[in-house]
Amino acid sequence: MSNQPDIFKAIITEVTQVTARIKAFKLEYGSRSYHFKPGQWIDLYAPIEGKNIGGYTITSAIQEKGHITLAVRESNTHPVTQFLHQIEAGQEVMITEGQGKFFLKEEYMNSPLVFIAGGIGVTPLLSMFRSVDKTKTSLKLFYSVSYEEDILFREELAPYSVFTATKGHSPSWQGETTRMNLAMLKKYGTDLGSHFFICGPRPMIDSMVMELKEAGVSADHIHFEKWW
Repeated sequence: MSNQPDIFKAIITEVTQVTARIKAFKLEYGSRSYHFKPGQWIDLYAPIEGKNIGGYTITSAIQEKGHITLAVRESNTHPVTQFLHQIEAGQEVMITEGQGKFFLKEEYMNSPLVFIAGGIGVTPLLSMFRSVDKTKTSLKLFYSVSYEEDILFREELAPYSVFTATKGHSPSWQGETTRMNLAMLKKYGTDLGSHFFICGPRPMIDSMVMELKEAGVSADHIHFEKWW
């Protein structure tokens, strides 16, 4: 018996340039059932020669049916990512359902939540953010980028977010400018009894996990995924 996930067809119906280096994609899979948990990723198979599989995180809410969305940063080396950044709407691809162990469990949906993102590591947290009923729980996103223009879906996230741009920003910037740390979380009144979900560069995750544990946050309230 194979443990490989099922693979099926999807049509990329929308391609949107959301930052200078990131494009968003809407993939429609029709009326069939589709399963994923907020924070999970998929394998995407492109109709190209050679390496044709890429892993990409779902950014849409679990409540949305008939489609999923992705946000993909450009790459000089990954052939599937290069393919995605060259195509137009109407392209057919093959995808799996959601995979991975970093996701927001249903039992946490109504708990206080703190999301901590570094760069493109925001993508799994986007699905979590969009899946939560914000009238039933407290939610805060701390989102670090190198440059202000790197912020994804800024208007949507802003009411719930603290942004920090560590390398460059406009003269009108009103966000933070330092790297993410516990002091920043405390500055904005973060409840240390929350569930913390962290995704981004390894050094950021390592330092945040260490600081949270030293501050008394229990290990079962700290959830993270390291991509690079």
